[in-house]
Amino acid sequence: MKKTLLCILIIFTCTGLFAQQQPVVAVAPFDAISGITATDANMITRVFFIRLGNTNKVSLVDRNVVDRVLREHSFQAGDWSNEQKTAELGRALNSDWIVRGELEKFGDNILVTVQFYDIQTFRFMGGADTLLANASEAMEKMDPLVNRLVQTIANAGERTPRQQAGNISASVYYGTWFSSTQDNPTLTIEANRVILRWTTGGSAGHYGVITNPTWTSENNSDVKTLSDYPMGFKISGVVTDKGRWTDVTFLIPIYVFIHKNDSNKIMFYVSPNGNSEIQQSSAYTGNFFGKIQ
Repeated sequence: MKKTLLCILIIFTCTGLFAQQQPVVAVAPFDAISGITATDANMITRVFFIRLGNTNKVSLVDRNVVDRVLREHSFQAGDWSNEQKTAELGRALNSDWIVRGELEKFGDNILVTVQFYDIQTFRFMGGADTLLANASEAMEKMDPLVNRLVQTIANAGERTPRQQAGNISASVYYGTWFSSTQDNPTLTIEANRVILRWTTGGSAGHYGVITNPTWTSENNSDVKTLSDYPMGFKISGVVTDKGRWTDVTFLIPIYVFIHKNDSNKIMFYVSPNGNSEIQQSSAYTGNFFGKIQ
């Protein structure tokens, strides 16, 4: 009996590990360029999405999530040629691949063109197309487009793990961080508190403590550091202790973004006037924080 249970446990464990290795794909709503109704465009997108999911070769981002992120980023059809915006969109969706489609009248038919983007390399990786007599024919002719995408992903080979805020525990940030600019500030991050402190220069003695902060996954919107520090956390909470500062609360919430290849570096931002969005155009100290313990 014990051997049977052990075998079952091993099977489920291995199954879970393999499932985690599946590439994550986000399918954007197909764009109706000409002569196609919104209803038909939505139906064709849905058929492609379902058929792709049925392959069991990828993990799909929920379509409602994709729609929301596209709106939040004000992403337009013309932005697909912008590698930086496409990569930013992919990171916001926490995906490895983004698929987009275009629909247009071609004589009496509907031309469906699908394009694939690899988020890790920020590159267009190829595509496929098919002609439909009408929208209903998508039920019969969508599989070749889906198979082309699956094959393209397979040909891309093994991938390094995505370092995304959604997959990083806050514990990665725990420790003391130091910046060699602007009076040498230090940022100490613990499980239940965050301490921002200045020890030299005119700001020596300034500090603020946030107790029991809330961590929220966040995108880095600063184009100067986006490629190296793409994702991180917003740290919100109440200042429970302070020194020399009477208005330290204006720095809250704060933002920390870990380097995509070096976990000993973070970028640090503050939010002037307690605004919930990053307002500065550059990191608070103008330089990264290095981990010192």
